[in-house]
Formats: sequence, C-alpha cells, structure tokens
Amino acid sequence: MKTAILFRLSQLALLVFLVSISSLPQSNPPSTRPRHCSVEKDSGGPPYPGSLKGSGIQGIVLIEAVIGENGCTQSVRVVRKLHPKLDELAKQAVNSWKFSPATKDGKPVMVMVQIQVKFKDTGK
Repeated sequence: MKTAILFRLSQLALLVFLVSISSLPQSNPPSTRPRHCSVEKDSGGPPYPGSLKGSGIQGIVLIEAVIGENGCTQSVRVVRKLHPKLDELAKQAVNSWKFSPATKDGKPVMVMVQIQVKFKDTGK
C-alpha cells in the first residue's frame, strides 16, 4: 500500500515537472528538422519486416514517449527491446503517430506515456 502511494506520488511529480517545462520556450537546433507526425495512432503498428519473416522473432517492444501539447512526440526511447530492427521500426512508428494531447483544466499539456508495439512473425 505504501509503495503504491509512493509510486503514484512519483508519477504526479513527473507530470507536474513535464507540465512546468512545457511552458518554457522551445526551439529546435538548426540541424534538427521538426518531427513529422500525421499518421493517426490507431492506424495499426508497423509491418513486420520481410528480412525477419520466418525467424520466429515476435513479441512486444515497449516504448516510452513524451507527447507534446500538439499531439506529436518530443522524445521516444525503447524501454523493453525485442530485436534491433524491430526496436527501430517501433521507434519510427511512434514518432510518426499523431496522438490526442492530454489535457489539464481543458488545456493541452505534455505527458509521458508507455506504448506497446506488437510484432508477429507471419512466416514466409
């Protein structure tokens, strides 16, 4: 019970931190292009790569992402890996997705989420 309360408090502290930094001015370094996020999140996951078909490698890549006020990802990292190629495909897919932004008091806010990207080997 005490652990669950501490976990919830740490989640709340992280959310407060993310909301507070979202009000800071943001700029992209000159060498960084803005991310393209236009694919609706529910449009399905990335296709299983042909080079791995028949390998039997399948499962879930767990991604942690910060979703900005505009619904686009601001950072993406792999939390649970499956295979280097599948991990990269999962990151690219999440980076391309457009999310519905989280809201607080009716205003969009930045939030950190975990997303499962499933891969199934469909054979040759």
